[in-house]
Amino acid sequence: MAAALAALAAIAVALVSDAAPAVAAVPLPIAGVLSGGGETAVVVDLSASNSTSTRRVQVSVGGHPQHADLVPIMSDGLAVSFVVDASTAGAKTLPAWLSAAARFILEAPTSTEAVVIPDRRPAAAAAGPTRGPLGVVGSLDGIRAAGDRDTEAALTLARGQFPRVETGRRVVVMYTSAADAGGIEAADLAGDFRASGTILVVVGTAAAGAYWSEAAAATGGFFAPAGEPVVVPALDQVESTLRDRYLVCFATPPSLPATVAVQVDTGDLTLTGDAVVPAPGGHREGAGTSTIVGTILIAAVAATVLAIVVLVVSRTRRPRPEAGPPGLTSVFVGRAGVPQTARGQAAVPREHGTPWS
Repeated sequence: MAAALAALAAIAVALVSDAAPAVAAVPLPIAGVLSGGGETAVVVDLSASNSTSTRRVQVSVGGHPQHADLVPIMSDGLAVSFVVDASTAGAKTLPAWLSAAARFILEAPTSTEAVVIPDRRPAAAAAGPTRGPLGVVGSLDGIRAAGDRDTEAALTLARGQFPRVETGRRVVVMYTSAADAGGIEAADLAGDFRASGTILVVVGTAAAGAYWSEAAAATGGFFAPAGEPVVVPALDQVESTLRDRYLVCFATPPSLPATVAVQVDTGDLTLTGDAVVPAPGGHREGAGTSTIVGTILIAAVAATVLAIVVLVVSRTRRPRPEAGPPGLTSVFVGRAGVPQTARGQAAVPREHGTPWS
């Protein structure tokens, strides 16, 4: 009898165990890595989870746990710079862009700081930064198409807004009909945004997708094709996509580059992945400095060779003086300064592993 009861108990335990849902382990989609001011923000996509449970994060570097926070992008503390194609060439799509930007700010957290920058020459903000949707909608309502684009300058201006906002909490949302940003390469544009800790999201016509996809994806953002002709409801994908993206925030490791192990528990999923925090100096300005130094060295070598040739020729054509030291030729070569690794801590300490949602 006792043996039969034990067997039934074992069967019951097995059935209960089989019925209990297991938390699945899946790869963590990492959209980008941003660093600045001593803080790193890894942009992750949690759209695979359907759970409403509290989400928690664990971060380790070289097997050592690090203090980290999981922060929804669309939450209090967000700062958005809207760049809207307001050129004569983009007049046809301007109404759709203005409507989409207005819809975005109305869906954003009410504490969101925002500024509107028309993409036309000269690049300037339509009004100063404002908090809440009313000021933004008013700025958008006053924009009219005129002049030529100055896209690179408009993006540079947008990237420089809200300098006190934490890494990853600055987002530039651009609505454009332009195929590119002018003379700057997509990889260089992305490098500028990563170096400033700013996410770039671009909404544009499908024909411009290749350039803007490369530029935006490297910053943790994305390119949202609006179709041709532009269909306004399709533009709402920007807000919905950003709602599924979170920032894993932690102090930048002192030794770079560094591989960081990230694990996010959502209640129904355990997502794991590795992110690489790059060393400083991969920015396009560093490439430019290298080019300048190389040019200086080449010019110095050429000057030295020319001086030797002149000296040899002059000695073969003229008799040597009876006394006196030989002439000297001096060549001075400059050396570019090496940028130092940024150090520091996040401006606002947060509770370990607790989301802001």
